[in-house]
Amino acid sequence: MKEFSGKKLLIFGDSIMYGSGNGGYGVGEYLANRFGFSLAKYCVGGARVGRQEGKSWIVEQVRSAIERGEKPHLIVFDGFTNDCNMTDGATCDVPLGGEHNPTVCDVFGVSEVNTNFTDCFESIAASLIKYFKDSKVLFVRPHKMGRRGAEVQKVYGERAVSICKKYNISVADIYNDGGLDTFDEALRDKYTNDSYGWGRGDCTHPNADGYEKFYMPVIEAAVLKLFKQL
Repeated sequence: MKEFSGKKLLIFGDSIMYGSGNGGYGVGEYLANRFGFSLAKYCVGGARVGRQEGKSWIVEQVRSAIERGEKPHLIVFDGFTNDCNMTDGATCDVPLGGEHNPTVCDVFGVSEVNTNFTDCFESIAASLIKYFKDSKVLFVRPHKMGRRGAEVQKVYGERAVSICKKYNISVADIYNDGGLDTFDEALRDKYTNDSYGWGRGDCTHPNADGYEKFYMPVIEAAVLKLFKQL
């Protein structure tokens, strides 16, 4: 039975949402196949929560959906994996920002210069609640990644979860509940894709087994709970 046949699902975020390690078959496709949702996919590989020149900006993904008048029943999104990437080997691509209450909390008002993760993530969270009042919203915190600093991915993830709690947004916490840790080489190679031809898993992009074993059970349970069917 397709429990949510005819209901619309929006997906925002980065390559993990998109399914870049699985031939473009990502979280949205799994949910559409499992539950019968119609799918609108705004996620793009390499996307950041904070703005970085030349990269997809999740703020703009959300703006686009609002401007198109999308009427989803469910929104699933992620974001911060690329923000806490250290391209220069020393500093995160997008600074974390201070934990405070921004004066502007809307994707149409957030600054496009000198952005930080916290302000942009809070603008996204607030806008999902503001513009999609009738939608269920779920944030996916990704797995422990061997290609990101252990401390920075923890800090950015905890900041995201804290903001979600502020806006009463549900969290599918793969980091704590999913069990995939690609600091472990055996798990890395078995459950993430060899995206770069290194002869090993890339730590970041789940393959089909990675999605099916570690991601989707947590996400599907969270979706059912949101719709009070669990």
